[in-house]
Amino acid sequence: MIDKLNVKFIQGKIAEGKPRKFADGGGLSLVINKSGSIHWRLSYRFDDKQKTLTLGSYPKMTLAQARNKRNDIKADIRKGKDPIKKKKEKILFKNVAKDWYNTNADDWTPKHAHNVWKSLEDNIFNHIGNKAIDKIEALELIEILKIIESRGALEQLKKVRVRCNHIFIFAKVHGFIKSNPCEGIETVLKSPTPKNYNSIQLKDLPELVKDINTFDGEPTTKAGLEIALHTFLRTNEIRFLKWDNINFDEKLIIIDKEFMKMKREHIVPMSNKVINTLKDLQAITGQFDYIFASSHKPQKPFSENAMLYALYRLGWHGRMTVHGFRHLASTTLRELGYASHVVEKQLSHESKNKIEATYNKAEYLADRIKMMNDWSTFIENANGKIIPIHSKKAKN
Repeated sequence: MIDKLNVKFIQGKIAEGKPRKFADGGGLSLVINKSGSIHWRLSYRFDDKQKTLTLGSYPKMTLAQARNKRNDIKADIRKGKDPIKKKKEKILFKNVAKDWYNTNADDWTPKHAHNVWKSLEDNIFNHIGNKAIDKIEALELIEILKIIESRGALEQLKKVRVRCNHIFIFAKVHGFIKSNPCEGIETVLKSPTPKNYNSIQLKDLPELVKDINTFDGEPTTKAGLEIALHTFLRTNEIRFLKWDNINFDEKLIIIDKEFMKMKREHIVPMSNKVINTLKDLQAITGQFDYIFASSHKPQKPFSENAMLYALYRLGWHGRMTVHGFRHLASTTLRELGYASHVVEKQLSHESKNKIEATYNKAEYLADRIKMMNDWSTFIENANGKIIPIHSKKAKN
């Protein structure tokens, strides 16, 4: 019997936290290790020898994808092809990079996907593209990246280094390498100067609020600006919001970790203003998956620059960016008396060193609910005047 497993069963066993192995049939098994890593394993016979092949990690490789991979491999075996030998033929850096790219490209915009691949073609493949990935060492990689550094292209250097790191992590998860030569090499490379995102001063808030309220462009863009101002989410966190992420009963937005910079699920308490904005928008895009669906291609969200260009159109070019809403909220909320750890939690500024198992997306939620409602009230009161921010101290 094959196809024994189902997603509900798998999630239940993962929640138990016990190292186990569960057979799906046809040689395919899901293995939960003591370390907490979970991967798909295929057992098969070839030339009268029992062999084992790691297919990929779960949930990155879904149950359906693992079954398809098993069926493809079984078809190769029937043709006399050993999948392990086939796998070894694919461990050139460029081939692994292509597999990594294909795995992630659907989650990227076409422009970003193009830029990712081109950056590797221009800077990496001509050096190590045709080299076995398990033979690439840290010093060799540093020498290659130093070429980018010597051009003074430090932003590009960081992007290429991070992409190489993701490729090597992908390779390690799939069993192509035992260690990641890219790990830690940022310590010997120059870093780009941090970007300063344009942000207004508090005295400019009434003018900005009025301008957003009178914006006569796409209703999704106007709503996006309102949500950015009231929730101080990042551009892509807003763009990729789906109606499934909204819990009107609990007054919460729950953002999937795939769309968060820190790759952790994030909770955003909704004020009445945010709820009303979303309910008004529901009449326009409620039939689509994305809240901020493109008017031209509603199966996709609006463009990554839609809100920024709207600010330009409103006369805020060089004065305000979407990211500037985060800076404005971060600064003002502290001045309003909110504790830094509550503000940082709502900004999703979690430390990368924090142990994943102890992460709590609902931490300080009561304080955050009050803070987000106070913030919306503060913004709404700014529609014409600024109430002195120290006139009402928030409770910690």
